[in-house]
Amino acid sequence: MRHRDFDLPFKQLFRWALPGALLLGVLAGVLIPRIRAQAQEMEPQTYTVLAGDGTFFNTHVLAFAPQSLQVHRGDTIMWRITGGFHNVHFETQPSELVIAPEVDGEPLPQINPAWLFPSTVDGAVYEGGEANSGLSLDPENPSWTFSLVMDVEPGIYPYFCDLHPGMLGTINVVDDETEIPGPEETLAVAVAELEMQSGLSVQSAMEALMQQPTFADDGSLLVSAGLQVGAAHVFDFFPSVAVIEAGQSVTWSVPDNSQEPHFVAWPPVPPGSEFEIVPQEAGPPILALGENFYPSVESGSEIGNGDNFNSGALIPSIGFGSQTFTGEGLAGPSYTLTFVEPGVYNYICFVHPGMTGAVVVMPPAE
Repeated sequence: MRHRDFDLPFKQLFRWALPGALLLGVLAGVLIPRIRAQAQEMEPQTYTVLAGDGTFFNTHVLAFAPQSLQVHRGDTIMWRITGGFHNVHFETQPSELVIAPEVDGEPLPQINPAWLFPSTVDGAVYEGGEANSGLSLDPENPSWTFSLVMDVEPGIYPYFCDLHPGMLGTINVVDDETEIPGPEETLAVAVAELEMQSGLSVQSAMEALMQQPTFADDGSLLVSAGLQVGAAHVFDFFPSVAVIEAGQSVTWSVPDNSQEPHFVAWPPVPPGSEFEIVPQEAGPPILALGENFYPSVESGSEIGNGDNFNSGALIPSIGFGSQTFTGEGLAGPSYTLTFVEPGVYNYICFVHPGMTGAVVVMPPAE
């Protein structure tokens, strides 16, 4: 009897312990992966921001995508420059495009090194304040990446591209308890933003191609050097073929809202020849404005068969950086030539591959 009484508690314990063990096993199988997943989600993530995008119809979207990005403290942001030349600059306001410090007692107009060269190394920890990626100056390989680890208090941190006014972005650092989209979802949003801008620009370009030529009050045929649509820019001349009579003029102008400068030139010159690299014994080289940055033929001049011409940089009226740059000797935002002999006059914008045009000059009507 004692033996039976002694076995009974153990039998009851075993009867309850076996289901309990099974239940704990099930809970462990469910909870442990969730705990591991939550731990992984709390680990620092790497987010991608697309800086610009080149697409069909020689269109480039001049925007950061996503324009506004949420991250946690400790996350890494990698900017991928995929279309054109851009920098990533955390600062209170854009820098001047051109400065003219004295060198050997004479002013030397040059591209501002404050945004041309990096102030922060790739992969650095960002703790606030100024940080600049600089520009990738290799025309054969403009695509590159730049990364920062965001080690700052929760808040909004704006940045911009110095080269393209209006190309702005914000990083919103949130507290660890705030749930945010993951890197893959964020990248999908970025691609969608760029595709929408690109689609709008291509549609506008098609509409511009179908428009009839327009003339100024003085009889000059007007050609738009580029087309700005929202954050996208179409690198083409509208109309790309201008038909006039001998003795008439053509005026090229960059749109008021343009984020890109352009050139009107023939014959072609190598890209980059608008600058002159001046080595320095100490510090980075100076990127001085070269001969091709300025007009070779003044606006309003007459052109005949076989004549060469270069408008120099046609700078949009909105300027670059915080200034409206109308440097001495530049044509400004527009350029006019009078064609005195019949013929076909080809021309290009030598800083933007594929951006070509022609002026067809017919004999004067009798």
